[in-house]
Amino acid sequence: MGSVVRMGPCGGGGGGARDVDTRGVDRVVKVVVRHGDTVDAVSVLYDRGGRQEWTDLWGGPGGGLAEICLRPDEHLTSVEGHCGEFEGNFVVRSLTFVSNRRAYGPYGRPDGVPFALPAAGGRIVGFHARSGRHLDAIGTYVKVERQPR
Repeated sequence: MGSVVRMGPCGGGGGGARDVDTRGVDRVVKVVVRHGDTVDAVSVLYDRGGRQEWTDLWGGPGGGLAEICLRPDEHLTSVEGHCGEFEGNFVVRSLTFVSNRRAYGPYGRPDGVPFALPAAGGRIVGFHARSGRHLDAIGTYVKVERQPR
């Protein structure tokens, strides 16, 4: 049994709040990123008790499309990136997703202030964000297993 800790968000204060109820979520299965000169949007596929559920597209439809498909024995251990000015707004400029197997990215342009959201020995089981036309900010939910006494 473990607890889930909310980390972040990193980025700007624009856009609307986006969130996921992480109760019963076993793992992140896939992350879709729309990106170009910045991170336009993300969408995440979760496994919740054997059922797969997508988030909405958090952000706008611009940019190219990248899909990160995690293997059944793979989990995310960190999200890293850069935040900076884009079209007059402070947004997420780049994202890199790091798993227990490899790094995916960077997606977008690594310009601006670097940030990192490490799972610190746990695993990332969800995301929260702010978005409008672009991904304004991103944060994580980290599941930390309790150590036996």
